[in-house]
Amino acid sequence: MVDVNILQSLRQALPDLPRKLTIAAHYAIEHPDRMALDSMRRTAQNVGVTSTTMLRLARQLGFAGYEDFRASFQTELVRGGFGARAGALRESHSGNAEQTIAEQIMSAAQHSIGQVRTTLKQSEFDALARSMRNAPHIYLVGSGSLFWLASMMKNTGNMILPNLRLIGSEYAVAAEAMGDLGPDDVVICFGINPTAQRTVDAMRYATQKRSLTVAVTDRASSPIAESARFVFYGDTSSPHYYPSAAPLMLIIEAILATVVAQGDGRELRQIRQFEETRKASGRYLER
Repeated sequence: MVDVNILQSLRQALPDLPRKLTIAAHYAIEHPDRMALDSMRRTAQNVGVTSTTMLRLARQLGFAGYEDFRASFQTELVRGGFGARAGALRESHSGNAEQTIAEQIMSAAQHSIGQVRTTLKQSEFDALARSMRNAPHIYLVGSGSLFWLASMMKNTGNMILPNLRLIGSEYAVAAEAMGDLGPDDVVICFGINPTAQRTVDAMRYATQKRSLTVAVTDRASSPIAESARFVFYGDTSSPHYYPSAAPLMLIIEAILATVVAQGDGRELRQIRQFEETRKASGRYLER
C-alpha cells in the first residue's frame, strides 16, 4: 500500500486527470467513508462509471490494485477516530450497501492478514524464538485496550515458556515491574495508533538496559518500533469502530509456534504436562 495521505494525493492529481477519472476522484474526496466500506463495483455504480475506471484511478495514484487503494481510505477512517468510524458504520447499515457489515469486517480482516504475509520474515521469527527460549525473563507490555492481547500471549505462551512475565495494569510505570533488566532478557511491547505513553516508555527503558526489544504494532513507523530489535506489524484498518486485532493475533501465534518448532522436546513435554494438569483438575469439559 502506498504510504501517503490519500485525500491529499487525490487533490494534487485532479488537474491532470482525464474527465472520467476526475469524476471518480471528486467522488472519492467527497465520500471517503463510502470508499473505505464499499466494493469497487458498488463504488463504480455510485459514481456512474465502470469498475475499470475505478481501477484506472487506483493505478494512476500508484496503487497496484483497487484493494490497496480502498485500504488507504480505511487507514484514513482509522485515523479519524472512533466516532468517525462509528458514524460510517451507521451510514453503511442504514444504506443499501452491497456487503453486510459482517462481510465488510471479514473482508477487511482478510485483506490485513494478506498484507501481513508480505512483511513478515521467518528468519526473524527464528532468531527471536531462540532468544525467547534462552531468556531469563520475557516481559509483555500492553497498555489500555491492548492489555488483553499481552495477557493472551502470556496465558497461551505459559504452556511452553515458563519465563513469561505479564506487566500488570496496576503498574502506571511499566519499568517498575521489570526490575533490573539485562541484555539476555526480552521485552515485547504491543501498541497501535494512538500508542499509550506507558508502552513507549517501557520500550525506551528496555532499550537503555540493552535488552532484546520486540514491537508488535500496526505500522513500521510506530513510536515503539523506533528502537526495537524486532518489529512485527500488520495493518489494523477496519470498518469496525476500533482497529482490528486479527493481524496482531496472527503475529503472536507465529511467534509461539516458532518457539515450539525450534524446541528440543522440552516444550512438548511442558504442553503434555499442562494438558494432564488440566484434565486432572476436572474444571474443563470435553465433548
